[in-house]
Amino acid sequence: MADMHPADIAGIISQLSHKHIQTVLISLDTETAGEAIHELEPELRSRIISQLDSEQASDILEEMAPDEAADVLGDLPEEKAKELLELMDEEEAEEIQELLEHEENTAGGLMNSDFIAIVVSATVGEALEEVRRLAPEVEMVYYIYILDADERPLGVMSLKELMIRPTETPVAEVMTTSLKTVGVESEPEDVLELIAKYSLIAVPVLDEDGKMAGIVTVDDTLELFLPYALRRRRYSHH
Repeated sequence: MADMHPADIAGIISQLSHKHIQTVLISLDTETAGEAIHELEPELRSRIISQLDSEQASDILEEMAPDEAADVLGDLPEEKAKELLELMDEEEAEEIQELLEHEENTAGGLMNSDFIAIVVSATVGEALEEVRRLAPEVEMVYYIYILDADERPLGVMSLKELMIRPTETPVAEVMTTSLKTVGVESEPEDVLELIAKYSLIAVPVLDEDGKMAGIVTVDDTLELFLPYALRRRRYSHH
């Protein structure tokens, strides 16, 4: 099962009895287990996390992207969520806590706070090195955001653009400065509109001060708008 797609593992898990679910999750590596759990119905997801050993549950949540972990914790009873957050690595827990403070049906509630940001004085070569350094930790590496000293976005480059430019080129010369952004309070519809209109893979989310708080990715947006039945239909094919 370890070689299967998390969505397919989730399909299998959702048909197993409780004690078999435990066995499967324990035998998978924590990252795969986390991805599979995130793919489940919220109700089943909460039940599984609540029934797991707290240490194990917090390890799995730590391996998940912050926005996915926040999704799962947001559905748990407050006491349980608090207990799991306390067992987690402090920095990760803080990031998740911040995401939990946004209303669920806003850009802030959908966003992931992990993204690749570089300083405007960097060259294309330095930007690529930064991507390589951060890629293991960051889910969405396709866009590289250029921020000023106050964390406000000045521009963006795609990984493809970085790869085809000479390494010594300053990013300031080649970045796209007309950035399409939304605010933390924006409706998910606004995000979908930008993604569809400009064929984006992710949209930057700015806080009240115009600082970059995170990104909403196309897959998280689609997951919200794709009719539930369509998303779940794939399970009945197996």
